[in-house]
Amino acid sequence: MENNLLDSAKSFFNEEVVSRLASTLGEDKENIKKGADVSVPALFLGLQSEGGSGLGTILDKAKRYFGDLDLSKWTNGDADDTGEGASSADGQHGDMLQTVLGSKSTTVVDTISGFLGLNSATVQKVMGVALPAVFSSLTNKGTNWDLSSITNLLNENKSNFAAALPAGMGLGAFGTAFSNADVKVPHVETPIPPSEIPLMEPPAATLPPVTPPVVKEEPVVHTREAIKEVRRSNGIWWLLIPLVLIALWFLFGKSCGGNNMGGADSTDNMIDTQSMTSAVDTQGVNLGNAVRNEVVLKLSNGEDINAYANGIEDNLIKFLQSDYKSLPESELKNKWFDFDNLNFETGTAKVLPESKGQLDNLAAILKVFPEAKVKIGGYTDKTGDESFNKKLSLERANTVKAFLEEQGLGSQVAGAEGYGSEFAAYAANAPESDRIKDRRVSVSVR
Repeated sequence: MENNLLDSAKSFFNEEVVSRLASTLGEDKENIKKGADVSVPALFLGLQSEGGSGLGTILDKAKRYFGDLDLSKWTNGDADDTGEGASSADGQHGDMLQTVLGSKSTTVVDTISGFLGLNSATVQKVMGVALPAVFSSLTNKGTNWDLSSITNLLNENKSNFAAALPAGMGLGAFGTAFSNADVKVPHVETPIPPSEIPLMEPPAATLPPVTPPVVKEEPVVHTREAIKEVRRSNGIWWLLIPLVLIALWFLFGKSCGGNNMGGADSTDNMIDTQSMTSAVDTQGVNLGNAVRNEVVLKLSNGEDINAYANGIEDNLIKFLQSDYKSLPESELKNKWFDFDNLNFETGTAKVLPESKGQLDNLAAILKVFPEAKVKIGGYTDKTGDESFNKKLSLERANTVKAFLEEQGLGSQVAGAEGYGSEFAAYAANAPESDRIKDRRVSVSVR
């Protein structure tokens, strides 16, 4: 129920409540809405951080304070000192706010007010008014106060709460209660320095451009316990490369006596060393030193899709055609298929235009396997701030999920989750050629 808790709580701040609060507090309505948008996930994070007996104590107190959580008495009441008006947060709400946030209450309120440009009193009132809405959402309007189920709900939605807070809020500085919301240092994917790019020395004589042969390569297939690369034999192609180069040297180099026949600039005839270096996409699949075979895959509905041999589409179709339904759920959860041509703008969840084709392919495959459900997972390497990594990986996974929903395939998406660097196989100081394998988006069949 990924964002249902947040949406349910935020829906309490309808136009009537926002207008009443704005009028009472002398604030602009947009500022009240901004305050609510930040207060709701912050309160959920505060509750999630408690757990155990601490959360149980808070729930017992909330049940006494808010009763059956009939929110109409807060939307219909006028602002007064009884604690029953929609804009009254100083009385019982203020006491409850102190219980949820503990000793960090003042610091957190001041930090939010500074970030939004609102005075602390306004933020405290908005957070106080948000409390009954948060508990109503969490307890299904007061019908379920079970500590175990509420704890599970909070833990399952932890990353969504953190993602709902604006980047740069810095709440992690005020304790572990908000550690996942502390987004300070943007994660920047470090490019490979030119000095570290391996170069191929050209033959002594000037050669015409050489197109490297096309070879097949199996994509990375990972589980959460381990990541391993499965490669097929590349045949004799790599043995032929030096033979081809030698033949070309004899044919063009020696016959031309090292001169530029036809008067062409020698730089035009040099081997394109960039095309011979590792082809690496920005989201984590190392394609190695070879250009992969492009193939046309025919789906059961007669549609053709362009893909790579042994790429995600090829492997996913083979898996869905197998007897995967007989596998236990635990085994399915541990088998993921990595996108091998899904690239994003650095540090964002914006898909590059040339990658949309792979999303289209995934949608086409799911349409011919209507019983299949997939979960989307986002991953990062271990560099940068982990809370930002979690948020970025979740946003990228949600981008894929949103695309599938736009294609009418929402019922086949079991969920999306951002794991950050939790399953990264390489250290933060490992070579870029290794760390790039940890930056990826994957799908798992459920």
